Formats: sequence, C-alpha cells, structure tokens
Amino acid sequence: MKKIKNIIIVGGGTAGWSTALNFLQKTNNNKITVISSKELPVIGVGESTTGRFNELIQHKNGNVKINEMDFLLKTGSTFKLGILHTNWHTIGESFTSPLGDNFNNEKNYPHKGYDYFRIYHIAKNLKFNTMIQSQLMLNNKLPFFQVNEDFPEIPEFNIKNAKIDFRFNHVAYHLDTFKVGQYIKEKILENKRVNYIDDIVVDVEKNEDETLRCLILKSGKKILGDLFVDCSGFQRLLIEKHYKNNFISYENELLVNRAMPFHIKNEKNTIINNYTHVIAKKFGWMWDIPLQHRKGCGYVYCDKFITPDKAQEEIEKDLKIKIIPQKDIKFKAGRLEKFWCKNVLSTGLSSAFVEPLEATSIHMTVLQINHFIEQYYTENMNFNCENLIEQYNNEMTSVWDDIKDFIVLHYNSPRKDTSFWKEASNEKRKSKRLKKLLNIWENRMPREVDYLGGLSNGFYYFGNTLWYQILIGMKILKQDIAKKELESFDLLKYAEEIFDFRKNYTKQIMNKCFQNNHFYQNELKKLNTYSKVVLQ
Repeated sequence: MKKIKNIIIVGGGTAGWSTALNFLQKTNNNKITVISSKELPVIGVGESTTGRFNELIQHKNGNVKINEMDFLLKTGSTFKLGILHTNWHTIGESFTSPLGDNFNNEKNYPHKGYDYFRIYHIAKNLKFNTMIQSQLMLNNKLPFFQVNEDFPEIPEFNIKNAKIDFRFNHVAYHLDTFKVGQYIKEKILENKRVNYIDDIVVDVEKNEDETLRCLILKSGKKILGDLFVDCSGFQRLLIEKHYKNNFISYENELLVNRAMPFHIKNEKNTIINNYTHVIAKKFGWMWDIPLQHRKGCGYVYCDKFITPDKAQEEIEKDLKIKIIPQKDIKFKAGRLEKFWCKNVLSTGLSSAFVEPLEATSIHMTVLQINHFIEQYYTENMNFNCENLIEQYNNEMTSVWDDIKDFIVLHYNSPRKDTSFWKEASNEKRKSKRLKKLLNIWENRMPREVDYLGGLSNGFYYFGNTLWYQILIGMKILKQDIAKKELESFDLLKYAEEIFDFRKNYTKQIMNKCFQNNHFYQNELKKLNTYSKVVLQ
C-alpha cells in the first residue's frame, strides 16, 4: 500500500488547473504540485463546458471557495443554457438542445425515468423549443429576475426584492480558456498545499514494480510523487509514453480531423447569446461561442475533403468578414486503451478526444477525476491491484464509447449536398452498438436502460435528456410509435396537460427575466457584491 502524500499534475491550462482544484477541494492530507511550462502552447479547441465544470466552480465544501459572479467578471465567461444546432438535418433549419432540462416522471409509471414529456413532442411532431430553457435561448434571456410580491411562487432570499436565479441543474459556461486557467491558478495557489513549477518533463524514473518514482525536469530537478496525473494533452507524456498503452481510433466513425479557431471582437451592438451555436457547413461545422468581450469561433472539418485555405475561404464568404486563424489544430478521434496505469492517471485530451462538439473534452476532464476521487481514491492505495485499475478503465472505456456514439448520432443526417455529408452519414460510420440502439428505437421509444452499457453502478450516461433532444432535432424517432406508446400507458392526454401547463408557466417566467446583454452590462457587478455579502 502506498500512502498518498504528493500528487503531481503534469500540464497546466484548463485541464491541469481544474484537476488541481478538484483534488484540493475533495481531499485533505496531500500536497499538490502542478508542473507546466510557458514554453509549451495550451491546446484549446473549444470554449464551452457542461454542468460538470460548474459543479467544480460552485463547490462549497472544499478548501477553495470561488464566488461564481467574481469568476464571471474576472474571466469574461458567460452562462451557457444549451446548444443551437443549425443546418444539421436540413439546410436552413435549427433546433435547440437545452442543458439541465432533466425530466422526472411524477407518476412513476411505467417508471420514474420514463420521459413521456419528450415522447409527447415526438407524438405531436413538435420541436423541443417551447419550454423555459429553449425559450430563454431563443429570446436571449437569462434566468435572473427581480423578485416581487406579485410573483410569490418563485423562491426568495431573505432580503426582500433581491436578485435571484432559478437556474436548472447543469447549466454551463462559455469560457475564455486562458483567462479561466489563470483565474483558477491564482485561486488555488493561495492554498499552501499547492505548489507550481514552471518547467518541462523530459524523463521519468520508475520503481521496481513499474510505478513512477519521480519526474526528471528540463532544469535537472527530480520531482518525487505518489500519484501522477497526466494533463499534458495530445502529448500524453506519462500515460502513453512510459506505459504500454494502445490508441483506439474512432476515425472510421468520425471524419472531422482538423480545427481552425478564430476570434471575433464584440461590438457595442453585439448580442451575447446564452447558447453555443453549432452551424453545419459543407465539410464539417462551425462553433460560435459568446463571451463578454468576444466570440470564440472555429471551423471543424475533414482535410480529406477540403484544404485549410479553402476552409478559411468558405468561412469568410459565409460570415462576410476576414478572419485570422489562431492556430491550425490537427487531431485524431479516439481514446487510449488504459486511462489509469499503475500510479498514473490521465484525463481530458491525455485520455481521449472525439471532436469539439458537445464540449465533451472539458466535461470528461472533470468527470474522470471526480469519479476517481469519489469511488477509488483513499489515503493509502495499492497501485498493483490490477482488478481495481481494470474496473476504472472499463468504466472510462464505456463512457468514451458512449460519447463517441452520441456524437456520431449528430451526423445521421439526410443531407447529401457534399461528398463530406454523404460519407459522414454513411451507415458504415455507425458502431454496432449505435445500430442496435437505432433498431430498438424503431420499435419503442428510448429508455434509460438503453444507455447503461457495462456500467453496473450507472454513475454516468448522457441518458434521455440529451439523446432525446438530438433524436428529436434530427427527426429520427417515429411519430406513430411515440403516439401508440403514450396511448398504451394512458399518458397521451396527461402529457398534453403537462405540456400546456409548462408552456403557460414559461410565458410567466419569460416576462420577468433579464436580457443577456442587460445582465452582463448592468446586473453582474451588483450580483457579485450581493453574493459576497449574503450568500457566503
């Protein structure tokens, strides 16, 4: 058994510093050292998160407390309520996929996870855009408003007429990744348990049992550690370079392999949206991520179908502006066979990468460390227990393969206007598992059990919420099957009543909410002051 006194994290950026924050918040008796170098560029192919990152920022029981409003002010980040997909099914059409609009069946029939509400949308051939999250997205509003006595059903703080927020679970952020990394770095370096070394790892020394003993740095220093976390991105300096570890490619299922990020500065009249906009293009898709000071954009494409110069030309023609690409990022979709080897963990890009769609990289950066800390970490660990390590690796394999199938689902499109879309939507791009799921859903509506795979404890799955929303947006599920199923459970009329109730409630809420720009320009500083005084 090895007593965990020193945790060594290799790599900075959002991955390294958020991993350090995670360990600092949820463990108590160890030293944490982050090793990164200003000589090495930080790889960033997207600037949005899922609710996992918000949970990390808002964590209140750990050794570092971050004021969310201060975080937004200092980093220029914005709230993300979901994703707006344009041109994915049909050119000129869009659909929303809100985050956090999870559904619990209060009737518990046929079971509590049966999402009759989304099935109702399929049965009635409705877009999933009439509820609170989607309406906030489409009307550029945020779930903040002024409490008053005319709206008693909304919960209040103790101070009368205080600004409140009624955010749903798993609302996310849009990030300036450099500013966020620096913000978290400054916050956690205030804690004496954390040490930062500006250097480069050039080699390692191992113990007889193949566990890492220390890292050898460019400066000649040797850094001893008990647990090492590889956050070095695509370099995979520890987890792949010093252990036998196969790379499992997803390239036959996901065609995009290149990203061209660029920025657009906000003007006075720029609308700061509360969603990530993903627009399908001729040979891939473009992201548009709003921050308080600029938009972070990028074209994700396949260089087998278009050159970088032609890709830039296509974007400039569509946007009617000249762009300056920030970098040229080449990537291979896939994952490692092992995410944990001996006393070395990996997370984020060091473990796997599918593509920037759905912000899965930052999501998994946080989730993998969360799961390790919550289910595997102890003060004393046996890094030669192969069954323990294998169990974790099997779980991560199932998660990443699930994410890959979910991303492939986005390309299940009737578009055939370019060679890229013909290939991307080809049946051979689907895994056996995804084909099986789609076949099941031709006969009944999706259920939670469909996504669990090999995860016996069910700690992770995208589940009905996101899968259903993409399935609805891409018009994959059958209207008649949905209607018959609701009728067979005697839920069709009840679902209609709930739909009407929620639709009316949404109208009431919408009238109270602040516009996005008004919130960032006028309310954010007030909320920051208020939250410092009252909430903490």
